[in-house]
Amino acid sequence: MENKRRFEYITDAKTAAVILVVLLHSMLFFATEDYYSERASYSSGIVEYLCNILNSTLVSSLVCCSGFLFAHSVLTKGKTAGALVKSRTTRLLLRYYLYGAIWLVPLYTLFDISCWGREYGASLLESYKSMALGVFSDHLWFLLMLYWVSLVFILMIPLLRKDHIVIVGLISLGLAVIIELFCTFEYFKISQISTYLPCFFIGVCFYRFRDKIEGIPTKVLWVLTGFFFVTTLFYQRFADVHFSLYWLFKACGAVFMVFLFMAFDRIPALTKARDVSVISFARKNSLTLYLLNCPFIYIFFRLFEPIVGENIIICILANFVLSMISLLLMAWLIELCKTKMQRVMKHEQTC
Repeated sequence: MENKRRFEYITDAKTAAVILVVLLHSMLFFATEDYYSERASYSSGIVEYLCNILNSTLVSSLVCCSGFLFAHSVLTKGKTAGALVKSRTTRLLLRYYLYGAIWLVPLYTLFDISCWGREYGASLLESYKSMALGVFSDHLWFLLMLYWVSLVFILMIPLLRKDHIVIVGLISLGLAVIIELFCTFEYFKISQISTYLPCFFIGVCFYRFRDKIEGIPTKVLWVLTGFFFVTTLFYQRFADVHFSLYWLFKACGAVFMVFLFMAFDRIPALTKARDVSVISFARKNSLTLYLLNCPFIYIFFRLFEPIVGENIIICILANFVLSMISLLLMAWLIELCKTKMQRVMKHEQTC
């Protein structure tokens, strides 16, 4: 049985990526490109550049970490395909519809927030229909995308257990190219998985060759981390040239995040931060923080943007800080409700 604390850097990378996603969402209002229907009255090229650096690393690193944990479940824990389908359906697909039904649609309708798949003034029924089809999903698109990516690799479990890692890589890459070139299906985010199949495979490779990777000397690890970080600086310039370059930059961003937190894991002063109550709570509830985040950033943007005028930094930081506080409070309330329900059910069973 492998030491549970051995892969703490994966949890660290996931948690940091989620927190930075909230920061990214707070910044996109001020980017020069139209990421949101709702935008600030002024934009910044510097913010756009920083957004592209974050965009090249965050989602891809979350998918990479998921691939790592998937491989751990298959190759070490010995979970069956059926068990993995059940757990992924519960964790990803059911959560998409649960949070979409009770959080996303009601709040976006109440505050009339427009995004891809939902126009201003759309009715509650129209929003629910669009959400159910996976068109209107905003940040929850990640759950649908990761669900389909996971199913692809679940089908390749026999190959993984026979250590045919090259064949798995070729199949996932070939499927990604086919989807990228020929899939125009707009529902359930199936067309979105092409970019992230290679990232998931990289996570699988990280786990498969973890002993060699974790054995990299610290100085070499920092050099590699620096190299992959530098690649993110060129994302804005070259990512749109061809989809293969776009995939390459996303993959490099994922590797950068994993290497960075693997390097941090070797600094005792930083690892002690895991025991800080707020950080510990965020690490245990990172997915919940992600699922709840987008309505808050829209609400706080509307609140602060008219007040602070053209002071972009203050608006971004105020949005980010208040969104994080709100997310942590909401996640704490959800955990509190879960704990009380579990106690009630346990009490009823003993009666």
